[in-house]
Amino acid sequence: MPEKKDKKEKKKPIFEKVGLVFRNPMRVDIVRELSTNSQRPIDLANKLEVDRQNINYHISALKRGGIIKTQKMEVSQEEASKMKGAIVNKVTKEGNLKISYGVELTKNGKDIVNQFVDPLYEEVMVEEEHKDESVKKKKKEESKL
Repeated sequence: MPEKKDKKEKKKPIFEKVGLVFRNPMRVDIVRELSTNSQRPIDLANKLEVDRQNINYHISALKRGGIIKTQKMEVSQEEASKMKGAIVNKVTKEGNLKISYGVELTKNGKDIVNQFVDPLYEEVMVEEEHKDESVKKKKKEESKL
């Protein structure tokens, strides 16, 4: 008879989750975009200039990994009518709608962005600033000659 696995074994270690994000540059771009606010997949596709199918593939992988989740909220019918692409899941007793609208980072996703993604991109930004400064210095020196 197979033994039951502990609940701890079901949770993926953080390095596996980080690996899931860094496995593809598109996933890094997605979590960076979601680090500022939740967004609809179509908006992500437009911002990142890729097909919706491609975005949806990576969003599904990030959802399975527990990095992002569907954003769920309760709104009035009037508010819901203004939200393009909202999916109605349920009507409450008060007449409000429980809807799914876009995707957002989970706690794990936010942790990964804060611990790994942001620091890497900060280093890249600093390196680019140094390159820009050295290019400006070279141009100044060349213009003096």
